Amino acid sequence: MRAWQITKHGEPTDALSLVDVALPEVGEGLIRVAVDATGLGLPDVFMCRGSYAFKPELPFTPGQEIVGRVLESCPGGPEVGTRVMGVTAFFLGKGGFAEQALALASSCFEAPERLTDGEAAGFCIPYHTAHVGLVSRGKLEVGETLLVTGAAGSSGAAAIQLGKALGARVIALAGGGEKADFCRASGADLAIDHSAVDWIEAVQEATDGAGADVIYEVVGGEVFMGATRCIANQGRILAVGFASGAWANASTARLVQTNASVLGVYVGAYSPEQMGEIHRELLAHHEAGRIASEPARIWSFDELPAALQTLADREIIGKGVLLAAR
Repeated sequence: MRAWQITKHGEPTDALSLVDVALPEVGEGLIRVAVDATGLGLPDVFMCRGSYAFKPELPFTPGQEIVGRVLESCPGGPEVGTRVMGVTAFFLGKGGFAEQALALASSCFEAPERLTDGEAAGFCIPYHTAHVGLVSRGKLEVGETLLVTGAAGSSGAAAIQLGKALGARVIALAGGGEKADFCRASGADLAIDHSAVDWIEAVQEATDGAGADVIYEVVGGEVFMGATRCIANQGRILAVGFASGAWANASTARLVQTNASVLGVYVGAYSPEQMGEIHRELLAHHEAGRIASEPARIWSFDELPAALQTLADREIIGKGVLLAAR
């Protein structure tokens, strides 16, 4: 079968090669899926560069999130022929940038036919993470102020939408006027262009000096440190990701002064049963029109290196999706 593999570490346009490989073999807890579409994410870029937490032996196929139909299952897994969306065995090098992929049976969920391949391919990771962060960890309440960093990316857009669905006032942080416009179109009450203003002062001004009750922090590094300076008393900073390439260490003194908390957000710590319930809740939000997972851009299978390079260069707004090799 055809598959994109990382054959050497570097930028996506240098690291990826289109090759013919053997069909992936199903193992314990794994299913084999005929891929219809694959979501693009920064972890794929980091895997190209060799800077991600998971480092399969070269060469390997990345691609974390797919939609497709089950070709071969495992005990307790979905039936053959079922349309599923979920997380691949990318950490084993059997990811979604291929005609067929291995996926975790415990991390695959119903993909209703009313969702297009593009909508389904970019659903699970962003929206499941947003739900775990805002509901399970952050305990976001109606009327609270939510600040979303990196808000023009797929994770940020999901948090904006779900935050509004939960009744929060949402402030989005993004770099550039076009990205700020995207955040407003996603439902943000206020979008701050951090390239044009001091965003910490802007958040304080927008909250009358109180700060944000919950901060959905996906960037890490200096942005995370800035979040500790505009968190409300008894606020919650959600450590979701490190799009900047680096985590940050919170100032304990600052957290003590504001009675604030830093909470890790990791979907993998939840059981399949818990995630199944979360998935059903999110599908209900989607059906009601409160969230929308339509991709911002769709690429053909042969365009993967250029597509991931666009993501690496921060030139894409929203979620990107790669269609299958058909």
